[in-house]
Amino acid sequence: MYQDWEKKTEEERTAFIPTLISAYRATAEFRHALDAGEYYAGSNPTVMRRKKMSISGTANVDGKSVPMNCEVESAKIPSSFFGRLVTQLNQYLLINGVQLKDKAQKDALGTGFDSALLEMGELSLVHGVSYAFYNVDHVEVIASSDGPDSGFVPLLDERTSEIRAGVQFWRIASDRPMYARLFEEDGVTLYRIGTGGEVTLDEAKRAYKVTISRDGLGVSAVYGENYGVLPIVPLYANRRKKSELTESLRRKIDAYDVILSDYSDNLDRTNEVYWVINNFGGTRDQVIGMLAEINRLKATYTQNDGIGGAQSTAEPHTIDVPYAARQVALDIIKKEIYEDFMALNLNDLTGGSLTNVAIRAAEANLDMHANAFEACVFKFVQRMLSLVGVKTEDIRFERQTIANKSETVTDIYQMRQDISRRKALELNPYIEQDEIDKILQDAEAESVSGLPDAAALDKAAGGDGA
Repeated sequence: MYQDWEKKTEEERTAFIPTLISAYRATAEFRHALDAGEYYAGSNPTVMRRKKMSISGTANVDGKSVPMNCEVESAKIPSSFFGRLVTQLNQYLLINGVQLKDKAQKDALGTGFDSALLEMGELSLVHGVSYAFYNVDHVEVIASSDGPDSGFVPLLDERTSEIRAGVQFWRIASDRPMYARLFEEDGVTLYRIGTGGEVTLDEAKRAYKVTISRDGLGVSAVYGENYGVLPIVPLYANRRKKSELTESLRRKIDAYDVILSDYSDNLDRTNEVYWVINNFGGTRDQVIGMLAEINRLKATYTQNDGIGGAQSTAEPHTIDVPYAARQVALDIIKKEIYEDFMALNLNDLTGGSLTNVAIRAAEANLDMHANAFEACVFKFVQRMLSLVGVKTEDIRFERQTIANKSETVTDIYQMRQDISRRKALELNPYIEQDEIDKILQDAEAESVSGLPDAAALDKAAGGDGA
């Protein structure tokens, strides 16, 4: 907590930084964030930890004890469900950035804010939270977890739960030093942590906003200024401030991946002909030896088939792996995964479901999930604006919805008498917003040249001019 940090002297704080980082890396939240990052990247820690199937023992062959060992690598097939789900929700809400009342407000957020917001949305949904450091004229995105040796430790006020200080840490390899950037309300300091845990000052504390005054002789003065509050603003994924990889969703993804991996195992082990050897007549130890080698030999035997007498025979066989039950299970789990995340399965939009009414109905759950996420993003943008002196409630996000464009254009021209020409062009999905002014100008020019005005507009918008 920040109150505990506040009681320490500067020397004690410096010495405490490695302990603070180690304690954070040991938390369940950090470990879960690491796992969530693996799922997002298309891996699955549960499946990747699957062990080899081992057969081991000894057999007496010709009076000698012979070790018989066989190892079969288990298939590890992770899905990419979590990555697709996160990308869908994040881009559905944030791909078009944030819309503010005027350009000055947007400019105040700094260069590249929309791109930074899109990145933060992705990290927040995966890890539960990400952080924006407002660095004078742009936003630096800080991940709460970016691998086992990188992340951000927030120091929360025990009264308000707001972030009052924080430590960003990173290193490029386990045998390299770690760097820690300490953010406090009165400035930022950079430390270097050696492989033995010793802490040294790398860059002295400086103010967040530095103004350099120059004269004819060079630098005459350097002025430091801070924001009055910590310029670190969190973006949470949801009201719970937790990763969207819930335990329910994780277990469903694990079940899907395990079934798929097991099916691959069965196919791999039965994809060849094996031989049944009748009237083998071997000893028990020889039987054990053959069983240990069965995966290599693809053969088994019977002592006596009851019909061939003492004559040995060999018959080829194949195994048909049952798949129907597995396929049903995979389909059910996949449906549950999409419903659990309230996502849109694009495979459901086929045939008669391609009308705009059907598409909007299919997007209903996605809209509800996006509403909850938008509430968190709205609060984040509002706090960022407050940091730069802008207070507003006029914050909007244009969602990237799916639509049957041909049906939309037909609807626009059916309502043509009730809306303005500009509005018709703005609603047309085939026309970019920055093209509208030119289209109107071209339509007006053609109208002056003798072409009827409405027909000129239709022609400029891609109609037949009739």
